[in-house]
Amino acid sequence: MRLKKDSSKQKLRGAYYTPQKLANAMVRLFASENIDTVLEPSCGDGVFLDALIKSDCIKRYASIDAVEIDGVEAKKVEGRMKAYKNVKVINEDFFDFYKANRESVHYDLILGNPPYIRYQYLEEHQRELMSDILTSQGMKANKLVNTWVGFIVSCVNMLSNNGKIAFVIPAEIMQVAYAEDLRLFLSNNLSKITLITFEELVFPDIEQEIVVFIGEKGDEEKGIRIVELNNLEDLKSFDINANGFQKLQHVHEKWTKYFTNVEENTLVKQ
Repeated sequence: MRLKKDSSKQKLRGAYYTPQKLANAMVRLFASENIDTVLEPSCGDGVFLDALIKSDCIKRYASIDAVEIDGVEAKKVEGRMKAYKNVKVINEDFFDFYKANRESVHYDLILGNPPYIRYQYLEEHQRELMSDILTSQGMKANKLVNTWVGFIVSCVNMLSNNGKIAFVIPAEIMQVAYAEDLRLFLSNNLSKITLITFEELVFPDIEQEIVVFIGEKGDEEKGIRIVELNNLEDLKSFDINANGFQKLQHVHEKWTKYFTNVEENTLVKQ
């Protein structure tokens, strides 16, 4: 991304790389799925590609597109992936990539850890790109919106008919006001939404609470479920199909209410 030069490189790029253990666990969730095309919209150092290799999934897919704005990182990843002819590393701003390909390219699985960059650290062109993405979906674009919001909206639009998205994003998605349009957009465009939360910090160096967001397209709407785990170790034995869904209301609302189950919500309303 083309960003202002008056801040640290890490802050400007929102580059807080995913622990390998977390990437491995996220890939395992989809190891048995029927997937042909994969996108990693902000591949960084290639941790999710490494997870695909470790899970023996990488050779099964027809094509894997890995987009990375940082030229140095993109070149490193490209060098490491030379053995895999189905992997294409694209050195480009993802929002530019989306603008050029949104109508023609769709993916069965999109996974990654989008950058967390505040509006004030973006240059005007970058702000315009994200604003166009949000307003085209009937969402408000303002100075509070973070880039991870734009990434989710773009990637949901690039999913195939039964595609799945798995992102590491801030836990604030569940309740902050600037994400209320996003929550409604996701409830209207996904048949299943799963949020995996952690008691322990996954990124202790930045004290950022995160969730693993999993969205699935499909004909039958199931709703939302929130699963609370202690730490990354719990993901090793986690069964994504063991938890039931609650019906979403398709209105502007906080998702923290779905921490409770249906019976508990009924008692609260009485």
